Amino acid sequence: MRNKIIFNGQSIVLTWMISYIVILLLPIAIGLLLYVESSRTLKEEIQQANDSLLKQVREVMDNQFKAMEQLNFEITWNVNMQELLYSNKYEAFPKEYRYDVYQISRSLGLYKTSFPLIDSFYIYLNKDESVILPNTVRPSAFAYQTLHMSDDFSFSTWHAIVSRSNFRGFIPMDRIGDDNQLRKTVAYVSTYAMEHNKPLATNVIMVDQSRILGAIQNMEIFNKGHVLILNEENQILASNSTNTLPADFPYSQLESSSNFYYAGSDGEKYEVFNIQSPRSKLKYISIMPSTIYWQKAAHVRNLTYISMGISLLGGGILTYVFLRRNYNPVRRLVHAFSKKQTFHSPKRYNEFHFIQEAVDSTLIEIADFKSKMEQQRHIVRSHFIEKLLKGKLDSQIPIAEALTTFEMKLDRHDFAVMLFVVDKNENFTERIAHMSEGDKWKLLQFIIMNVVEELLSKRHRGYVAEIDDTLACLVNITMEDGHSSKEELLLIAEEAQNFLSSTYDIHLTISISSIHDHISNVPKAFLEALDSMAYKLVMGGREILAYDDLQTNVASESNTGYYYPMQLEQQFMYAVKLGEIEEAQNMLNEIMNKNFECRGISVSLTKCLMLNLVTTMMKSVSETGDIQESFFIRNPKLIDRLLDSKTVPDMHQQLNDMLVQVCAYTSAKRQHTISQTRQKALQQLVDEVSAYIEHNYTDANLNVTMIGSHFDRKATYLSKLFKDYVGEGLLDRINKVRIDKSKQLLRRQEQSVGDAAYGVGFNDINAFIRVFKKVEGITPGKYKELINDVMR
Repeated sequence: MRNKIIFNGQSIVLTWMISYIVILLLPIAIGLLLYVESSRTLKEEIQQANDSLLKQVREVMDNQFKAMEQLNFEITWNVNMQELLYSNKYEAFPKEYRYDVYQISRSLGLYKTSFPLIDSFYIYLNKDESVILPNTVRPSAFAYQTLHMSDDFSFSTWHAIVSRSNFRGFIPMDRIGDDNQLRKTVAYVSTYAMEHNKPLATNVIMVDQSRILGAIQNMEIFNKGHVLILNEENQILASNSTNTLPADFPYSQLESSSNFYYAGSDGEKYEVFNIQSPRSKLKYISIMPSTIYWQKAAHVRNLTYISMGISLLGGGILTYVFLRRNYNPVRRLVHAFSKKQTFHSPKRYNEFHFIQEAVDSTLIEIADFKSKMEQQRHIVRSHFIEKLLKGKLDSQIPIAEALTTFEMKLDRHDFAVMLFVVDKNENFTERIAHMSEGDKWKLLQFIIMNVVEELLSKRHRGYVAEIDDTLACLVNITMEDGHSSKEELLLIAEEAQNFLSSTYDIHLTISISSIHDHISNVPKAFLEALDSMAYKLVMGGREILAYDDLQTNVASESNTGYYYPMQLEQQFMYAVKLGEIEEAQNMLNEIMNKNFECRGISVSLTKCLMLNLVTTMMKSVSETGDIQESFFIRNPKLIDRLLDSKTVPDMHQQLNDMLVQVCAYTSAKRQHTISQTRQKALQQLVDEVSAYIEHNYTDANLNVTMIGSHFDRKATYLSKLFKDYVGEGLLDRINKVRIDKSKQLLRRQEQSVGDAAYGVGFNDINAFIRVFKKVEGITPGKYKELINDVMR
């Protein structure tokens, strides 16, 4: 036993060995999971990388294709082009057809400058089989020779493409560059709407594949695969390889799957990734040999197998070493206990099976349970006192039996209830800052309970319990000749206040009920104490409130209500509505002073006054705008804080804070309304001035002074208002209106420049010419010539 490991069916050695084997097998299982997960992750990463790069290529190329579509849109909806194809102008003026075609070719020259990324573009006209190029027009045969002629792209093929109808899309084509070299290009072909079931024209916009291959080459470096761009007819628009797709390539799977395997005719397998452009409907395809990422997966598999072998070998050695090392102290412990313990079967036993340890553990648990029960006894007693005060005792359990259980003696005939509310304890809690907030409150309650019960125990019996945030004390009074029970309780309350304040810096408000002669009246006494504590709102904190005294004051209180006359309410409402904070605060101070410092009112009237003041502020806010935007709807916590006020000064402070925020709100609302009114008035004035200029532009005397006199305003001020609002001065507006009207006159052939000048209010033709050129950039004579040329 001393020199070797004891191994039997009950020995801890067997348990340890199984545990070590499980621990050893755990990393093996984790390694297998890691291998499976890493293979899957590797595949997903490659797929994501290909998808990401394809999206990058798609984004770059979609921008290029978007430029091609934008150029096509500009050409298609060119005014001259639309007139050339769809107007009946040339039936009357057939000679202008060539002139307009030439004008369109000049327009294409401007587009060439605006779209530098477009390599070439032209318009094929079916009517005369001509091609409009930037700054030139050529016959179709000659255009084909200079633009597309090659063995692989015949004239008939090209002619079939440009003369088709109702087609719009991207196709591959050949193009002859400026250096007379044949280049592969992507062409965007768009036909015009047919007229009389005949095709009219076709736009051809081309971008060389060399612009596209730069983005594709980056993907080739990453995966050594092939990247292609196909159109809707599965024609290759661009590719980083000269190889074409085989005839048996599964094009149908491109629509249904973004990733699939394809076996080529050479027996090699490929992984195909594809995405489609939602705008141009083009397909972006990446074809990658499967062996590329399976080689990486095989490398990961080999590493996994090697790590498993190392783990098994090293784990087996370490298992034996640690098993022998850890068993030595257990073996010594068993040897020590074997001298005092007799085993029925020395060869079969469990080293950790000790009955004495179980017994000790049980005894410890029992002792701990008793300790916890003792700690919870005062909590259960507090719960019983709370139910007694509220009159909710279980009728099936006699009160005498319950009192015996909680070691309470209530054998005197008179009862009363005292309530204690903490008003201030900041200095006390600061001295015990190391404790949590909950522990601080428990300590404070413990101190108050012990002080009160100690003072009462000198002549009476008292039992304290926590009810919500209040401490309630049930007092069983001992009557003595020559002493008043009420005065006795007042003295005890005052002594408790002074002691806690001076010793612990804990300040209390205490309420005392009337004296009752039976334990069944305890709930009534509790309610009296609660009613007395409600007067804390009016009386303030740190008071001793006796129910009998308060009832005497209430009976003698006059029924005149509180001071808040209607006239003062109207003045207060008006000040709040205008946002005059100082005047509103003065009125609020006056109301509070006359109600509480000069006369004093009851708790119920205090609450009515508080709600009346809040109602006045709500009325003021409601009259400033939509009730849905009400200040109080958007700030509900203001009223909650007011209702939670414990004293009159606290209530006054909450009302004052609320008043500051309400006045700020109404003042901002009023300023906003004034600003809106001013904007409407200014808009109306601008509209009236504009209408006046439109009506009197032919008057030669129309100027800024005349307008100012008409609207009874200073001319400079009116002009500044007009310019600030519209962005141009009155004189500029007059000249603009006159020039617009003169252009209408100049379009008439019988009107001369002088007639147009005098017709819009100019006395001097030179002034008219100067203003016209400033506004339009050309002289009126030149403008009339241009109009006449167009009309011809």
